[in-house]
Amino acid sequence: MRSDTNHASRPKKPITGEDLSDSDDPLGPPVHFGAPPLEEPPLDLKHPVPYYSPHLGEFERFWVDRSSFFLDKGYEVRERHRPGWIASWSASGKDELMCEDGLIRMFTHIIDAKRRSDGLGVVIKMTYKQKQEVDIVRYLSSSQFLLDKTNHTVPILDIFQDPYNPEIEHLVMPVLRRYDSPEFGAIGEVVDFVTQVLEGLVFMHSHGIAHNDCTENNIMMDGRPICPQGWHPILEMFSPDYSNYAKTLSRIDHPVQYFFIDFGLSHRFLPGQRHVVLDYGGADQDVPELRKDQPYDPFKLDVYTLANIFMKRFHQKYLGLEFLGELVDFMRVEKPSKRPTAQMSLEVWQSIKGGLEATHARWRLRKPDESMSERVVLDAVAAARSSIHEISRYFI
Repeated sequence: MRSDTNHASRPKKPITGEDLSDSDDPLGPPVHFGAPPLEEPPLDLKHPVPYYSPHLGEFERFWVDRSSFFLDKGYEVRERHRPGWIASWSASGKDELMCEDGLIRMFTHIIDAKRRSDGLGVVIKMTYKQKQEVDIVRYLSSSQFLLDKTNHTVPILDIFQDPYNPEIEHLVMPVLRRYDSPEFGAIGEVVDFVTQVLEGLVFMHSHGIAHNDCTENNIMMDGRPICPQGWHPILEMFSPDYSNYAKTLSRIDHPVQYFFIDFGLSHRFLPGQRHVVLDYGGADQDVPELRKDQPYDPFKLDVYTLANIFMKRFHQKYLGLEFLGELVDFMRVEKPSKRPTAQMSLEVWQSIKGGLEATHARWRLRKPDESMSERVVLDAVAAARSSIHEISRYFI
């Protein structure tokens, strides 16, 4: 996701002695300063305007200019972004929004493609003057961490320099789905999610990386186990060819892996460096230390931000997740100096998880606003699925 659009309205204020003295937890001068919001790179198109399809947006032409370069690197973009593309609806008369090549991404700095060697769906992210992000993802994807099961940072498949602009680099990552698409259906699925993202946060922090924006838009999942026939990279509710709805399976029977993405606001600290920064913070403006423009500890910010996801998207949304309340209260401490670390939070969670009944894992998640008729139908469907699962154990 775009990490530089959420905070443009927050002016950066220089540190003064007054700022530090007013702070409940004076941390001293920051080690890292956040950069101001990034400007878009100059388009510098390589062909006259008539060369491009009139249906393309201005920034899409940027991608057309690089489509042959990506092909040489082993990645083929969608037909829309290839030279000579003619809109399919021009001849068919169909509505543009009903055509696969009529779909466009909301974020101009990302394009989808396929890896030619095996057909894997990928996204290519353009980074402009973002050396910190590139260095961090390269470090987290290095060979020393490949086999670490607690590494839940998005795999980087490739990094290469732009052929025209030396300040642009391209990151290649697998196509992922939102962490909550489709919605969670069973208690055990939530338990697995909480476990994975806490492990992932501990992994990053143990290697000196503070994500600084681990909000729900920056947590994704590898959806292939629950969506084996694939999905469209732009509208994931649809099939890859946009002809039908994508078919999904349940997580409880087909476990998935979750990943943190977008390290555009992240910080990497060397051993012994104080964990103090001054920047715009992440998209979660509920974090107490972001209420003032003053230095803060981004590691403690990560803990609070993740706790907000647990609280708002699970504990407050579904019935039967009361056990999450203890973890949320432990992590959402107002004063950063009193707030636990990610490692402490994981240890508390492991203790809570150890006290849960294994038989409850398949229990259906219920919402407070369900009507009685909805509850009867949904419970019946959940019971049928559970019975099929139990029966299948004897035939597999």
